[in-house]
Amino acid sequence: MKITQAKVLVVDDESAFRRVLRTSLSALGFQVAEASTGEQALRALTTDHFDVVLLDVEMPGMGGIEACRQIHQQSRRPAVLMLTVRDGDTDKARAFEAGADGYITKPVPFRELVARIQAALEANSSPAL
Repeated sequence: MKITQAKVLVVDDESAFRRVLRTSLSALGFQVAEASTGEQALRALTTDHFDVVLLDVEMPGMGGIEACRQIHQQSRRPAVLMLTVRDGDTDKARAFEAGADGYITKPVPFRELVARIQAALEANSSPAL
């Protein structure tokens, strides 16, 4: 999948962080949408298709782990990369148990984030073994 075709949903309660990611990823050709809560992310996923969701763990309302669990239950689900400041082993295990495809701790170098998004896109487009 080409980057210019990839749609990314950034879900984080910090508007400045979402804006930076939207601007930076858009400059590389990604189509980027934003949500500030897990509930908004789930609504966005019912009206549009996304290839990757970058999902914070701690947000008001529905947290990222529960949002990930619900996204994972969808029939046409995107790759979910948790992007969070929480770096404990328990947090990571809970995210993977909920269906996360990756776990990235903030701050993350932008080139690494893009590489992880690309890897998730490739993994999601590969046929199941």
